[in-house]
Amino acid sequence: MIDHVWLITDAATGDVAYIKHGAEGDEDNWRTIGPFAYTKQASAITAADSPDFLPAGVIGSFDVQEIECSAFVQAIFNGFPPSSTDVFYIDDSLLPLSAAGAEWVDEGYGHPIWGPAFDDEDGGVGWLDRVLKQVAGKIDMEMETVDAIGSINAAAEDVAAEVEQTKLLIQKHVRVAIVPEEGTLSLDNDEKNHTLSPASKFWLHTNGLSSFGVPELEIRNVPAWFVTAAGAELNGWAGYAIDKGIVEGDTLQGGGPVPVDIAVTESEDPFWADSGSECLRLEVARVKFAVGHKRHKSGGADTVH
Repeated sequence: MIDHVWLITDAATGDVAYIKHGAEGDEDNWRTIGPFAYTKQASAITAADSPDFLPAGVIGSFDVQEIECSAFVQAIFNGFPPSSTDVFYIDDSLLPLSAAGAEWVDEGYGHPIWGPAFDDEDGGVGWLDRVLKQVAGKIDMEMETVDAIGSINAAAEDVAAEVEQTKLLIQKHVRVAIVPEEGTLSLDNDEKNHTLSPASKFWLHTNGLSSFGVPELEIRNVPAWFVTAAGAELNGWAGYAIDKGIVEGDTLQGGGPVPVDIAVTESEDPFWADSGSECLRLEVARVKFAVGHKRHKSGGADTVH
């Protein structure tokens, strides 16, 4: 199996090259062609140096970019960017990615090769299998591998769709309340705003998770400087609670530059008992810091990083 293919790119920007092409005076019906892919690096370099792959009249300076074949196949499932790409090229073949592209390729060949595949009774999905078989033949990839890439890609798309849906639910139904911790003094009040000490700490908690049948979440004693970051963190865990569930006793793995273990305990604040809601408290239990040593100045002391 061939591990990589080479794509033609714009030498100035490094972006993959896409070309608009069609009959002069009929610009509304021009098709987007690209990417231009080659299974041999030498062929790609030759094309970039002497761009015979370009339609007449297109001028540019081109380079080549190497990508894994698996990524190339995955892009066929997803549709190469831009989303309006109608046709792509691999070695000596133009292959369609849209019904309009199929019609355009058929006109070029003078035979109804691809158009009928887009009009099949199966809703026009048969064309994709034909495209993938041709690509698999050029890169010596087994169709079982192609199908596996498709399955993994579909699963990833499902996860992405679920995450996006959860984000919308959080935005619509869940709010993060920000309350000064008890003992924080108000230094000024203009009837609209309180000015608090920079040393103030805050209690952040969700309001609305219970409507999804899961406990509310809270973070206590957040320094003023970190309220915004803590709010974003709490929103993230709210989405996780809806999708995966969080229960007392869990240890969550926090990301970021410094990974942390987050312990989940039941909140003891009487506010929740009074409101009839259940709430889980998120607390940092352990900070995992990768240790390294570096001298900032020659002859200076080692500093832990």
